[in-house]
Amino acid sequence: MKYPLFALLAFAAVSMASPAHAMCSSCNIQTKNPSAAQPGKFDYRVSCIIDESGDEVNTVVTAATDEEAIELTKKKGC
Repeated sequence: MKYPLFALLAFAAVSMASPAHAMCSSCNIQTKNPSAAQPGKFDYRVSCIIDESGDEVNTVVTAATDEEAIELTKKKGC
């Protein structure tokens, strides 16, 4: 019981450092192919640059439009 605050703060720091919480202002579509699993939609590979670190993250999403693909990517945390 001596260190519950420390444990909570450590957990919060690790959680916030996760790429799932990353912010990206720059995302580009790398590939766009018709989806075999969802007719009428496309499978996209979207590349984003994480603002804080400058790291590049590639995400695969299925969407109907380019705009929707980028929006889904950003909702996933880049």
